Amino acid sequence: MAVTRVTGFEPTEADLPYELLVLLENSADELSGWQNQQAAHNFVPADYVLVFEAMLWVRRNLLRGPGKCLLEWGSGFGIATLIGRMLGWEASGIEIHADLIESARLHAKEFDLPAAFYQGNLFDVEEDPGLPKRFRIENQDLVYVYPWPDQELKIFDLFNRFAAPGAYLLAYYGVEDIQLFERTL
Repeated sequence: MAVTRVTGFEPTEADLPYELLVLLENSADELSGWQNQQAAHNFVPADYVLVFEAMLWVRRNLLRGPGKCLLEWGSGFGIATLIGRMLGWEASGIEIHADLIESARLHAKEFDLPAAFYQGNLFDVEEDPGLPKRFRIENQDLVYVYPWPDQELKIFDLFNRFAAPGAYLLAYYGVEDIQLFERTL
């Protein structure tokens, strides 16, 4: 079993759907406020335009059919989860902070994007017997994460142990750095 980088993964500039532009505009103040509160922790939100372009590339090239599932680890305000839903995937997010889950659910409702959010620590949830099926790693086609530098090895270990062969991990590392990996046999 291994996790390998997907060759040929090159997201390109794309026109953003109107609803995504509105979501990004509506959530900008929230993200900025959270970033200011978390300054001591060096919190920086992802570049959601790049995340959209990367997910669009995955949708066009790898996960085209209906019924595909996306799970966002550390979903925060749920922006990447909702991007996945906009692209037609069944989308879910796991987040440890209850206030962020509440905001994510409000955004989902505001944009009429059915998405589910679960409060928990992504490193512990697979051991939770009560974890609903839609949040289990082995049921995902794509997992999106923006890992803290000290969590990167844990993320790959978790993905390698629980993801089904053929599942993808989309990892955002910072400005203009997003990479795609596949769980292989």
